[in-house]
Amino acid sequence: MLFDKHMKLHHAATHALRPFNAALRRVKEFNIEKRISDRPHARLWLFKTYALSAGMYASQIWSTQFLKHDKGFSNPLQVAHMAFLKRNLGIKFTSANWCVLQECAQEPLQFYWFRSAVKFWNRMVDSNV
Repeated sequence: MLFDKHMKLHHAATHALRPFNAALRRVKEFNIEKRISDRPHARLWLFKTYALSAGMYASQIWSTQFLKHDKGFSNPLQVAHMAFLKRNLGIKFTSANWCVLQECAQEPLQFYWFRSAVKFWNRMVDSNV
């Protein structure tokens, strides 16, 4: 786990951005290699397969401080996520984030973390150990 000298976890989120950007690059390379540039829905499925799993790496560290309503889109990983989606749709970067997520049938990365945490908790409660 990475900390800065003030024990803030923002540094951990920035560090997790490298594998996330690498996964986004793999999606882009696959897009070029297979010539699917006219199929944005296929790129969204590739995003869910490659980049979402890379974005969830160490999410228990970085996502908790971004669960507040006003900080949802200030996460560096979420900024990269939104840039990918807006580039994929070919729309302006000033477009409303929630509208873009709804159009792409996606959720903020914090939601995926929260959902996995709830799944983990429910499985622990249901276990007979």
